[in-house]
Amino acid sequence: MWIWRVGGGVLGLLSALLGREAILTCTEAVERTVHRHLNEQIHWADTHDPELARTIREIQVEEVAHLDYAQRHRTSDRFRWLDRSISLATETLIWVSTRGDSQRLVAEITRQNAH
Repeated sequence: MWIWRVGGGVLGLLSALLGREAILTCTEAVERTVHRHLNEQIHWADTHDPELARTIREIQVEEVAHLDYAQRHRTSDRFRWLDRSISLATETLIWVSTRGDSQRLVAEITRQNAH
């Protein structure tokens, strides 16, 4: 999807210009946000489409590896502002690219857990 290519390109360029710590901060922020959304999708798919849940779990393994790598190698919190900005940008891109379905999925899961 074009929005992910553009967004990823901008984040990659910005973090590369700021250096290694910024790259790791960017990776961590993106992967942490994506990981949370994958967990929500798995939670829903477990009862609605077990095959889809299995596929998402397979994808998640690679995403978690990226997150773990960034967390292990980042040595500074000086880009905390970048982390928050990238997390927000990633949430926004997820919302836009799913046309709000990600938010509706969370609401459905919350309703199911309340019963």
